[in-house]
Amino acid sequence: MEYGLDAKISKELESINFRVLQETQLDDEAKKRSTKPWILDDNKLVGKKRNDVKDQFTAFQKAMRILLVWGQTIGLNPVTGILQKDPSKMRFTVYTWKFLFSLTMAIAQTIGTTLCIYKLFREPTSISALGFVTFFTSTCFTTFLFILIASKWPSLMQDIVRSKLDEYIDRNIITKCRITCCIFIGMALMEHFLSILSRVARVIECSQNETDHGEVFVKVTSPWLYDLNVPYVVAVAVMVQYVNLITTANWNYSYIFIVCVSMYLSSILNQINKKIALEAQKTHVPAKTWINLREDYTRATHLVKRFDDVISGIVLVTYANDLFFICLQLYNVLSNMSKAAQLVNKLCPDQDGTFRAYSYPAYLIYSVLYLLVRFLTVSIVASGVNTASLLPAPILYGIPTTAYTKEVERFQNQVNGDVVALSGLHFFYITRDLVLTVAGTILTYELVLFQFSSDELNKN
Repeated sequence: MEYGLDAKISKELESINFRVLQETQLDDEAKKRSTKPWILDDNKLVGKKRNDVKDQFTAFQKAMRILLVWGQTIGLNPVTGILQKDPSKMRFTVYTWKFLFSLTMAIAQTIGTTLCIYKLFREPTSISALGFVTFFTSTCFTTFLFILIASKWPSLMQDIVRSKLDEYIDRNIITKCRITCCIFIGMALMEHFLSILSRVARVIECSQNETDHGEVFVKVTSPWLYDLNVPYVVAVAVMVQYVNLITTANWNYSYIFIVCVSMYLSSILNQINKKIALEAQKTHVPAKTWINLREDYTRATHLVKRFDDVISGIVLVTYANDLFFICLQLYNVLSNMSKAAQLVNKLCPDQDGTFRAYSYPAYLIYSVLYLLVRFLTVSIVASGVNTASLLPAPILYGIPTTAYTKEVERFQNQVNGDVVALSGLHFFYITRDLVLTVAGTILTYELVLFQFSSDELNKN
């Protein structure tokens, strides 16, 4: 009997041990699932559904992938291993084909700039000649500045890792950046297509005595070279058209780059703001919580300043370039309906042709709209960094007296006492007020351009 009882007890113990082992395994699996990174979404803590974005660096790489690849195809940001998942494996060295390609494009654009300036001084000053000078000068500066950015890029990527802001990943930033890239690339392609179409129509309809339309087209698109009596050679013409294509892509690239970087930086600050708002709703918050939030905010603002130190030169060139070309295209649109249209008459006497009736006006109108949309998008999105950095202030002011502490006061002073924004080499900061300032500047310059054009027409 005792033996049977012992056997029964032994079986029950084995059964209990087996159940305990199963429960332990289930608890371990539950703990593993619960240790997934968390992100803030709509003021709620939400578990990350996808395992492909585990940190801020990965989020940035995936968001910028299209831009980084496109940039290297046109000679910008020549970093070796720019798509690496480990920033320590990124390198900037002059002994790579990427750097040589960037340097070649920079030299070609420098030659183009020099020839444009020479043409401007050799012939009577004209707005179109000034447009070519500005176009090549801005793209030349952009290429050299991106080479400088490439030398700092590996260190900048490591700063993203060292910021330790993986808690504040925005799930939608990758999709937002990719959609933005596709939209702006599509708009840029349309603007370039209409430009080519208007020039083709001009060549076909306005150069009736010419037999080689290809040669005429090349000379029309590159007057800075062929107006200097350079002989036409097919091989040289092909190279010039290739440089023009790369330069045009370069001209559009920096705007999209600034927009996507701004969206990424704003997303981090906005995620921190959501957590601040969540904590501010509580009646009692430990001082340690406010210390941690302030430190997270400090690391985020430091990251913004690091990006600004690296890309502020591009911001300055971009705004100067946009300011000029908005004025130029607005002038072209308005002058097309005034006495200055006599200049267009000289280009094409055929009043009923496609060039005069459709293609050229369509190009001018679309170009102005594209430039304005591009400028407003860059300004509004980039100013979002500054706006997001100021959002904690009203939230902290709304904390009830019972929950107000020294750490909250210190946090308020930090938010109000520091300027966090992208800048143009610190000559100006991109804020919402900048849009109105630039609008006034455009109006002033437009009046100057009309006066300049009137004087030129009177002389002619």
